[in-house]
Amino acid sequence: MNPCILAQPPEDEVGDGRWQSMHNRYLNEAQNSEPEVLFIGDSIVQQLQFSTIWAEKFISLHCCNFGIGGDRVENVLWRIQNGELDFHSKLKAIVLFVGTNNTDCTPHEVFEGILEIIKNIKQKSGNIAIILPTLLPRGQYPNPYRERNDQVNTFLLDKFCNPDNADMLTPNVHVVKIHDNIVQNDKTIPHFILHDYLHLTNSAYWKIFGPVYDKLCEVLKK
Repeated sequence: MNPCILAQPPEDEVGDGRWQSMHNRYLNEAQNSEPEVLFIGDSIVQQLQFSTIWAEKFISLHCCNFGIGGDRVENVLWRIQNGELDFHSKLKAIVLFVGTNNTDCTPHEVFEGILEIIKNIKQKSGNIAIILPTLLPRGQYPNPYRERNDQVNTFLLDKFCNPDNADMLTPNVHVVKIHDNIVQNDKTIPHFILHDYLHLTNSAYWKIFGPVYDKLCEVLKK
C-alpha cells in the first residue's frame, strides 16, 4: 500500500506534542479567520510567511499560512481530513506544496499522494483553484533526491499541463514551475538560493515564488 495515500499524523519522536499543537492552532485560525487564499504544506510554505515577498505581496491577497516543517504528503492529507479546511467560507484558492520530505517513497507514490490531497480538497471545497508549485531541487551536489523530485514534477506537469492528456479535464488545478534556474551549470546549488541546500533565502523567495503570486492574481481575478 502506498504510504502517501494513508492519511496520518507524524510520530511524535521528541514527545513535546508540537506538531499536534500547530494543527490545533490552525484549526482555531480556520474558525476565526476568513482568508481568500490558504497555503498548506511543509517548511518551504511555513518559512514563506517570514519572507519579504509574503509581507509585501501575499498578505494583500488575504492569505493564511498552514505550513509545518517536516510535513510529508500523508501528514498534509491527514490535516485536510481533520478540519483545517472546514471553516473557510470565503476561500478561493489553495497553494499546496509538499512531497520533498517523503524521501523513502518512490516518485509515483508521492505523485499519487498529491493527487489524493487534491481529491480531498475538491470534496471539501468544490471547484476551488489549486496552485501546485513544482518541487525544488535539493542538496549542493547531484543526488537521488533531486532526481526523485524532478520525476514527481514530470508526473505533475504531464497530468495537468499536457494538452494531449485527458487528465486536463481535472478542473482548476494549476502547476507553476518554480524549480528551474536553481541548479547551476556545474550541477551545484548555491547557498544564496538555498541557504542550507533545502530552504530558500529571503531573496530567493522573491524569485522563486514570484510566479506563484502571479498565478494567484490571475485565478483570483477570474
